[in-house]
Amino acid sequence: MPSKRSCFNKTLFRKNLSRTWPLWGLLSVAGAMVPLYFLLELLRYPAASLESREFAIGLYQMAAYFVPCFTGVYAILCAMLVWGYLYSARSVGLMHTLPVNRTCLFITNTLSGLAMILIPFAVTGGLLCLLALAWGFFDLVAVVNTVLAVLFCTLLFFGMGTLCAMLTGHIFALPVFYLLANFLSFLLEALTTSLAQEFLLGVGMVREIGMLGFLSPVVQIYNSVRLYYQRLPDGTLGECRFVGLWVLALYALAGLAMLALAWFLYRKRHSESAGDVVAFRWLRPVFRYGVALLGGLTIGRLLFEVFWAPLFQRGYYADRIPMGVCAFLGGLVGYYIASMLLEKSLRVFRGSWKGALIVLAGAAAVCLLVSVDLFGLERRVPPMEEIESVSLRDRGLESGPYTVKDAPETVERLRQLHQAIVDDRQYIRSYTPDFSYEEGKVFSHFVRLSYRLKDGSILERGYDLWLTRERVGTPGTYDHLLSEFYQDPTVRARDVAIPEGAELDSIDIYCDYMKDFYCNTTDHAGGVNTETRAIYDALQKDAQEGNVPARDVLRFSNQSHQLYLQLQYRLYDAQEGAYYGGCNSIYLSPSMTNTLHTLVKLGYLTEAELTVWREVLEREDREMRGAVMAEQSVVHPEESMVYAG
Repeated sequence: MPSKRSCFNKTLFRKNLSRTWPLWGLLSVAGAMVPLYFLLELLRYPAASLESREFAIGLYQMAAYFVPCFTGVYAILCAMLVWGYLYSARSVGLMHTLPVNRTCLFITNTLSGLAMILIPFAVTGGLLCLLALAWGFFDLVAVVNTVLAVLFCTLLFFGMGTLCAMLTGHIFALPVFYLLANFLSFLLEALTTSLAQEFLLGVGMVREIGMLGFLSPVVQIYNSVRLYYQRLPDGTLGECRFVGLWVLALYALAGLAMLALAWFLYRKRHSESAGDVVAFRWLRPVFRYGVALLGGLTIGRLLFEVFWAPLFQRGYYADRIPMGVCAFLGGLVGYYIASMLLEKSLRVFRGSWKGALIVLAGAAAVCLLVSVDLFGLERRVPPMEEIESVSLRDRGLESGPYTVKDAPETVERLRQLHQAIVDDRQYIRSYTPDFSYEEGKVFSHFVRLSYRLKDGSILERGYDLWLTRERVGTPGTYDHLLSEFYQDPTVRARDVAIPEGAELDSIDIYCDYMKDFYCNTTDHAGGVNTETRAIYDALQKDAQEGNVPARDVLRFSNQSHQLYLQLQYRLYDAQEGAYYGGCNSIYLSPSMTNTLHTLVKLGYLTEAELTVWREVLEREDREMRGAVMAEQSVVHPEESMVYAG
């Protein structure tokens, strides 16, 4: 009689669920509290109406923000429970002597873990759907999308947890491997970029994930999956949709692939590996040198910042050899820690000189490749055909974003400025300013250029620049190009405007030359922003007439006795479905006659106060011009030699 091979064992499945019921049972009870709360609220306020779109928004918010995080944590707990027998020699021997093959064990335990994850979701979601059907706000599309999101996240995270469970033989190493699987690429990219900042000009962390972000599922999901909805002017909800479900679907396929790989590894896994940090011998070198790499990038950087940088480093940028030595020492610490974990002994030093040489070569290679800018990070200036928009942030003041579609000339100006900074990078590295500088002669700017590229990525570069009066007058230098940029009429007009699509809330008025002078337009408008609009319209009229002066790159503001406005506005983020507040500071000058006349007309200032202000400005300008002319009359041979080159 032919034998029958079973791929599923009901007894083992029931045993897995029965011994873990306190976990999934208590979570199910906790989840049931959510629909119970809504039921009590609906019974308490019978007249309250709930639209199907509001129900959909609630489901999508849960799917976008709660489900990935909760499932990521819960899945590793379930994986530790169903695969816990692999980490004890006695229990793994007992399980593998049962009349059940490994394929049947793998499938049964996998289905047990998936069921443990899905039961609390099924209880909570089922009760919510019953409640929605009873009260008439059920949304089928939202329910289907939410169920798919839950299934996709479950496959991804349990598949990842199962694969990590097969790679280790120690229960406490499993969550560590799982965390690394979720965040290793993001961590390595952050550490490498941080190291690059020590050598390369302008390179820094960007606001979004980088090229290898897809290898960090949690980070990628929270950057790609979101809720989109609109609220119409009458207060009702408009379009509502769930964005990024396809990303979860791709990750679910990756989760299935990881389950298949875990099944293959389980069939090859030796029972004697129970208790080992790494279950396969071919994985031991990867673990050993991987920990050494992390040690070099973390412990090595710490050694450099503590022992070398504050005592011996000269200038802003790191020295290659000391950084390499510190990276080697940190990597060596990581190498020996990994060796002790693998060998389960402290006697790992004898005969380890070959591994130490490999760590030394790796530390030297990493520092050298990063410092010589092998990948062109320092030199990269995106071409026009790749740019969607670009903005400039200078000393905390934002200019832009300027799009290629609406302002191609301004975008090209910023590209030329960026290229000039890159071309002058050796001068920037070598220039050591006198920190007792004076406005009008030498001035510091921290400039950050932010590009949004057409492929959706963000490229950011930040530069700590020193501008001098001589270089401002020298065409082709970044000092000159930055000064010319602020002369652009488009830039001057945008400096006194709020972003396109924003809603103006109020305008704050500050006078530094009058002690404790501050007021807000809402204080006088009686809740109606008619005065706010009048001041803003006057600003725009000054911009159209060319009354707005360009920023002086050798001074932070136009005067030390400042009269300035702060435009408070709200900007709607369509992707997030919410409003965000913003502020734009505008320093006034006597040439902005329309704005000043409006402030006087509305009673915020008087003509006498403006007269005092103008007199102070005129006196400051005379003093500044006199100081500049006096310095120009003095010959500095050493400066002539520098700038002649």
